[in-house]
Amino acid sequence: MKKKILLPILAFAVLLIVIAVIFSNKKNKKEPETTTEAATTVEETTTMPPTKTYETDENYKRKIDFDSLKATNPDVIAWVYIPGTVIDYPILWKEYDIEYYLHHDINHKESYYSVYMDGYSNSDFSTLNNIIYGHHMKDGKMFTDITKFKDENFFKEHRMIYIYTPNKTYRLKTFAALYSDSAPERRQTYFDDMDYFHKYVDRMTEKCKFRDIPASGIDKIWSFITCSYEGDDTRTILYAYELNDDDEPQRYDLSGIDFGADHR
Repeated sequence: MKKKILLPILAFAVLLIVIAVIFSNKKNKKEPETTTEAATTVEETTTMPPTKTYETDENYKRKIDFDSLKATNPDVIAWVYIPGTVIDYPILWKEYDIEYYLHHDINHKESYYSVYMDGYSNSDFSTLNNIIYGHHMKDGKMFTDITKFKDENFFKEHRMIYIYTPNKTYRLKTFAALYSDSAPERRQTYFDDMDYFHKYVDRMTEKCKFRDIPASGIDKIWSFITCSYEGDDTRTILYAYELNDDDEPQRYDLSGIDFGADHR
């Protein structure tokens, strides 16, 4: 009689053990899923946003010792560098003056070894046309290499210009190069409105057969000017615009622009 009672009890006990084993296996199988989900969450949290290409550019990251330069001459406002050329110089500026640094260097000595900004362009590069001059020297220094940009192949291989200031590094992209006369219009810095400015840019560069004006237009230009020898009193002018973080033309808040007659 006791054996008949024990058999059902033993069978029930075995069943409980089997159920416990099955439950334990299922629980163990879920643990890796929980671990994977946790790892994924951590990875998503620590993933860094992609770095802009220009931020790894050694030319962009370059630092200029402006404290030392300004100690030599407070008129230093920036530094210009064009890779692949000898152009790697400080930029000087005197308000409403385009003559002094035509004949003087950074040490105020009479010399042609200087690069300077038009005194009617704003020193913070907020002018619609930021004009920078340099002499065409026989030894190849200063702005002599600007004349090379009239060659289409050279132009296409040298599209970048860097302007360093104490507060910002400008990345400029060239869009036209040509020679012209020295008419005052080439040095215009103030305009009636943006429509007039855009027409001005088109007119100033229309003779460049390989010009590359962005379809979206340009809000501001940089003009690099030096002497040229195609005729009497001729100039070579290299035009550029600023790039934004996405390597597109920089758009500007033009609400504060002083539209009006040229101050010359």
